[in-house]
Order: sequence, then C-alpha cells, then structure tokens
Amino acid sequence: MDNPTTERTPLVIAAEIKMITCQTRKILLTNAIEIGRRLQEAKALVKHGEWGKWLEESVSYSQKTAERLIKLYEEYGPKFLDGFDRSKSTLVSNLTYTQALLLLGLPEEERKEFIAQNDVGSMTKQELQQALKDRDQANQAKDQVLQENQALKKGLETIDSTIAQLKKDQAKAPSRPVNPENIKAEDSSTGIAPSASQTALPTHNLKTERDPDAHIKYVEQCDVCCKTIADTFFDLTTALTNLTHIDPKLKEEKRKDANRLIEYMTKTIKEWPPPKKPLRVNS
Repeated sequence: MDNPTTERTPLVIAAEIKMITCQTRKILLTNAIEIGRRLQEAKALVKHGEWGKWLEESVSYSQKTAERLIKLYEEYGPKFLDGFDRSKSTLVSNLTYTQALLLLGLPEEERKEFIAQNDVGSMTKQELQQALKDRDQANQAKDQVLQENQALKKGLETIDSTIAQLKKDQAKAPSRPVNPENIKAEDSSTGIAPSASQTALPTHNLKTERDPDAHIKYVEQCDVCCKTIADTFFDLTTALTNLTHIDPKLKEEKRKDANRLIEYMTKTIKEWPPPKKPLRVNS
C-alpha cells in the first residue's frame, strides 16, 4: 500500500524553503571558516608585502574580505571545525554566516552569553541587529549610571568635607563681645531665651578702605560667591536626586546634613554683620 502523499500547500512549501535557506547559510558559514583557515595559512607563507597582490591574482579577494574570513576562522574555527571540544561548540554551531558576522563585534565570553540568552539561531538578520542595538544601549545606560554614581560619591564627599570645615572654622572663630543690650533686643524679637550653647557669629578684623572704588571689588566678589553657591546647590540637588533611587535612607541622612548647613548659612547672612560693628584697624 502506497504511503499517503503529504498535501502540498503554500505554508508547507514556505517552511521547506526556510529550512533549506537556513541550512545553506550554515553551510556557507562552515565553508567561510574553512576558507579563513586556508587564508591564514597562506598569509604566513606569502612574502612580506605581497599579500594583497597574491589575494587579487590568486583568489580574487580584497584584503578586507580576506581579513573578515580569517577573523571568522579565528573566532569560531577552533571550536566549530577542529572538534577539540565539541561540547562547547553547540551554541555557535547553530549560527548562520550572517549571524556569525554580526556577532564578531562581541568578545568571546560576552558572545557566548548573548547567544545563550537570545536564541540567536532562530533570529532574522533584522532581529539580531535590533537585539545587538538594544544591548549596546543597555550597556551605555549602565555606564552612565556608574558615572553618575561616581559623581554622586564625589559630591557627597564634597558636602561632608564642607560641613566638617565649617564646623572646624566655627569652633576656631573668636566669640564676639557680649553686649547686654543686643542680647535683650534679640530675645525680645525672637521670644526665645538665650542659650549658652548658641555659637556667636565670627568677628572680622577689617582694615580701613582708602580706595574710593572699593565697593566695585566687593560687589564683584559677592556676585562670584553667589554664582558659586548656586552652582554647588544645583550639584547638591542632583546628587540627592540620584541618591533617592539608590539608597533613600542615605539620601535622607545627607539631606539633613545639607539642610543644617543651609539653615546655618541663612541665619548667618540674615544677621550679618553682627550687631557689634567689625573692628577696623587704621593703617
């Protein structure tokens, strides 16, 4: 009794064509690797400076094509053809010529991981190109996060250093002379009893200015300092924003440190100069 004939439909024919096409591409890769091995052998035998001429006259290859085929052999050949360790050739043995070429840009270990995670053997050229593009974008995003983390770490170190220096300067600063009238005035305006723990603002010893245009210098100095503070504050808020997504608890700790610093600066600039005028030394 004759075996029943499989019904020939466009779907069946398309599947057969795809299978033959895939097999052809794999055969093409095998042959390309074999050619690459022989090109490498020939390159070692051809005299120096005659490689390009030999390629053109003997096999009609450009040096670019030859180098690409040699690269295919170097990256895939030892495991794909020689059979020294066929247990490791499973992943690459399912590649087509086009897939193997597209994957040449990846280091060997990363290539193995990529092939295993993405089922490259079943991908079209466009799908593989998109997957590689997505991988590059993910790596770029990862590198950007690392760079931001480094900037964040540096910013936090700067903040800590600034706070420590301010505390040190505050401890070294001489206390201003106590003026009962000033204390009474301050107490009545704030409604808060004076505390012995409150730190007095530092007193500046200023020399008498004899330059009639001295105000220009100090206005410029104020502008420069304000810009520096604004730039630093932007860096601070950027660091706190990034830290929020990394370690919210650490962010809150650093926010409190920054807030204490800002409160100290706000109070100081509001009361500055101290009620008792700075000492002026005549030259």
